[in-house]
Amino acid sequence: MEELARILHTHVQKYPQMKPQDVIKLIYQNEFGPGHAMNDRTRVLLYLLDECADVEGDEDLFVPIGNHLVRVNIFKAAEIYSPEAVSECFIRTADIHRGSMTEYLRKLKFLQKHEEEFGFSFSHDELTEFLAIHRSSAYPSVHHSKEYRTLYLPHYRVIRENMLDSYLVDITE
Repeated sequence: MEELARILHTHVQKYPQMKPQDVIKLIYQNEFGPGHAMNDRTRVLLYLLDECADVEGDEDLFVPIGNHLVRVNIFKAAEIYSPEAVSECFIRTADIHRGSMTEYLRKLKFLQKHEEEFGFSFSHDELTEFLAIHRSSAYPSVHHSKEYRTLYLPHYRVIRENMLDSYLVDITE
């Protein structure tokens, strides 16, 4: 849980206005990666291209989320990598990265036990309420909060760390 604690501290510094659902999304992605991704390569690429057309911002290229995964900012990635490479790495990550509900629940318990240590901008009651809703819905993947989307303009894909560069090396050899 040391890595998760480090990731949570880093994200609180970088995104101080996170809401409970943003923290839960982070932990969900940390455990399951892009496990909810579709694997129709054409649709994934078209969705990425469509999103890239509307994206701007000054986010870091890679934002670590732990468990050997990163959020790749698609705006920054478009300056360096082909959309096909980003899309393919996203799908490959979804294909190979497996999470565990047992481990996810353990991470949520860790969050509840140590929430005060992270300096979240939301209250204990807000977190408790969101976790109750999340549990009653059988722990689905969640979207970022409206506030997070407005403040931080998240446009990224979750991929395995270093996979993007490895993929580019593979196609040029």
